[in-house]
Amino acid sequence: MILDSFLVLGIISLIISSIVLIALVVVIVVLLKRKPQAPSDQPAPVIDLKEIGALSNQLDNLSKEMKMNVELAVSKEMSKSYELLGKQSNENNEKLDRFKSGITEDLNKRFDSLNETMVNRLNDINKKVDEKLQEGFKGTSESMAQVRERLQAIDDAQKNIETLSKDVVSLKNVLEGNQSRGQYGEYQLSMVLHNVFGDTIGCYQEQYTMKKVKDGDDVRADAVVFMPEPNKMICIDSKFPFQDYSRIFESTDKEEIEKLTKDFTGSVKKHITAIKDKYIVEGKTAQNAIMFIPNDGVFAFIFQNCQDAVDYARAQRVVLTSPSTLPSILYTINMVRIEVERAKNVQEISRQLSKLGKDFEMFGREWDQFSSQLEKASNSREKLDKRVGRITSKFDAIKTSNPSELTSEDDTPLIEGEEN
Repeated sequence: MILDSFLVLGIISLIISSIVLIALVVVIVVLLKRKPQAPSDQPAPVIDLKEIGALSNQLDNLSKEMKMNVELAVSKEMSKSYELLGKQSNENNEKLDRFKSGITEDLNKRFDSLNETMVNRLNDINKKVDEKLQEGFKGTSESMAQVRERLQAIDDAQKNIETLSKDVVSLKNVLEGNQSRGQYGEYQLSMVLHNVFGDTIGCYQEQYTMKKVKDGDDVRADAVVFMPEPNKMICIDSKFPFQDYSRIFESTDKEEIEKLTKDFTGSVKKHITAIKDKYIVEGKTAQNAIMFIPNDGVFAFIFQNCQDAVDYARAQRVVLTSPSTLPSILYTINMVRIEVERAKNVQEISRQLSKLGKDFEMFGREWDQFSSQLEKASNSREKLDKRVGRITSKFDAIKTSNPSELTSEDDTPLIEGEEN
């Protein structure tokens, strides 16, 4: 800002000096033009050197005076500038001091507020950390208790597995015997029948004797399901070719496995033939019989690897089933039985509905009569209530010996055909 002031003053002084010089030049030119020109035949005028010298002295004096005035003006402006600069410096120092004090105070306040906030936040964090630690300790204790319980459960499960392994060994021993396998299959079949039909009598019968033989074993089906006429009954026989089936998985040779699979297929075909010959009897049974295989794994293996046996069973009208497929067949049979029984009773139901309709008509007529009589009885009751009220009021008047009330009463008869 000070440099700008000096620059302005220098420019002003330069302009003034230039103006003065120009003015002097103009004055000299004007003076020369005012001199009268002498005729050409006269001699040239003599220049007055004293006058020019005086004029030059005046110009020098004027220049010095102007220079002094300019320097005086510059010094005054310089002093004013220094004075103004000092004032501005003092004001700036005061403003800077106020700014510094304000900033310092504001920073102190903000620092105190921030410090207080940080202290509160740290206290909250410490409190939450303590709570979380307590919850963590509690959760850890509970988790340890659960871990101990689960370890105990694992120990119990290990004991159960050991017991189960013993049971599996015993089950394998059971399945290796023909008689025990037959009993296992019959038990499975009995459970399926009971789950489908429940305790309904007449739907099925277990160990049903098809034919009695004097000198040999009777022909007996493991179970029969009774169908409505003319379908007769469907025989179910349980077959469990587990021994031939297990040999397939005991071998690792591919050719031997193929041979054992063919042998297993032949064994299944023999069972199908036996069921067809024993349990499909013309005029006594249905045209189909059911072979129950009490293991879904064996059943799936037959359908996947023994297509010849499946085709042979279809040709012999023997339906292959398992614990997962037999219930759906039995449910279907049961629905057929229900529909047939319902069809038998359709006429009787229609007749009973017609009879019930007549009963409703008779009930409607009787209800109308009853409603009419009830309405008459209600009207009679209202009349009797009015008469009882009048009699009561008269008795009260007699008790109080007030004849005016007796004469003011209505003279209508208390009973039709009589007077008061």
